[in-house]
Amino acid sequence: MTFQATASGRASWCLALSLASVHLVSSVDRHIPTLVLSAIQLEFSLTDTDLGFLHGTAYVLFYAIAIVPVGILADRYDRRRIVMGGLIIWTIGTAACGLSQSYTQLVAARMVVGLGQAALVPTAISLIAESFGSRRMGRPIAIFTAAATLGRGVALFGGGVLLAWIINRGIPSALAPWRALFLLSLVLNLIALAWYFTTRAGPRAPGEVAPTRDLARAVAARWPVYLAYFGGAAASITLVQIIAAWTPTILVRSFGLTASESGLLFGPIVLSFGPAGNLVGGWVVDSLERRGVTGAPALANALSLIAAIGAGSILCSAQTLPIAVTGLMATTFFLGMTTPTGLVGIQNLTPPAIRGRVTALFVLCVTLVSLGAGPVVVGWLSDQFHDGVNGLRLAVLVAFWGVGCLGVLSSAAANRLDRTAV
Repeated sequence: MTFQATASGRASWCLALSLASVHLVSSVDRHIPTLVLSAIQLEFSLTDTDLGFLHGTAYVLFYAIAIVPVGILADRYDRRRIVMGGLIIWTIGTAACGLSQSYTQLVAARMVVGLGQAALVPTAISLIAESFGSRRMGRPIAIFTAAATLGRGVALFGGGVLLAWIINRGIPSALAPWRALFLLSLVLNLIALAWYFTTRAGPRAPGEVAPTRDLARAVAARWPVYLAYFGGAAASITLVQIIAAWTPTILVRSFGLTASESGLLFGPIVLSFGPAGNLVGGWVVDSLERRGVTGAPALANALSLIAAIGAGSILCSAQTLPIAVTGLMATTFFLGMTTPTGLVGIQNLTPPAIRGRVTALFVLCVTLVSLGAGPVVVGWLSDQFHDGVNGLRLAVLVAFWGVGCLGVLSSAAANRLDRTAV
């Protein structure tokens, strides 16, 4: 069963592109601290554990706490205003990062950033689904997810250039360069806010607001297919996190690159092949939907995962750097194709009245599984193999076949269950 929406095509695309710009900005603000952790550590005399808590835990803690309540709000109130409110909140948090005078203030500021950004994904995905309908949402959701990858690149590469300019040219104030970077990055926030403010979302469908108990009823009625979609998406995003976490180390250990060389090689691949995969994945889903293929997102995810397993095997078994890079490009592309499929599938399954809550739960569970299990399990496997040079590649290979095959089976089950429910 699918839920269609009627909205002007031009207005829908304007909304989707403005939401993508907000997603890009959120990714910039999420990753900007990566560039200046050393400077922050020096100024406040912090340990590596302190930095890890600041960069990851402080953000994720409030993000995880807030995302489900925000999903509830998104199902009851004006979604457009919720996104705008979230953007304003995390913009304030980013500004506070640049103005913080202690480690405690920095942690609090990062929590505010996480709190604000929790409002974005479930609300934005619900808006896109409402505006485009099930047969047209693949590409706009793919553009939305690709924007996050681009935002990470803007933060790391553009932020690096800006930081170098600040250091080399100086700025007419007493601000430390790392503080100036936080504050100057807010220009992007203001541009995204101004663009988003000019867009309009269509009205809610009649009778769309529903009590919370409808969430349990809707999920319980089709829990096997929801679980199967979750399994496929969790497997895909887990492999994405494994590649993001361990590829630079593989390039250093197995091919003799320096840390900076591995970053310069891996960064452009992520920035180009990741978003390209997102866009192609969305196009494939829409094409299958237009041909009347039921369970199209699950089918696209399964096929993309099969290709990613093969590409990942090339990366992990390559004996020369060019072959490894070829495998890495293909792996990044095919995993990029999987990224929008789970979100599209969940929107197709879920009535508009509870999309915010269901999407929030889906994103929360996938995030916790992929971030909490993927990279650390690969590290543990590598330690068990006791091979300093090739142990990590073998661990990643095992993860690709194990997690990837589970994802393929889950996606195949989701496709079958979706078809039999029609």
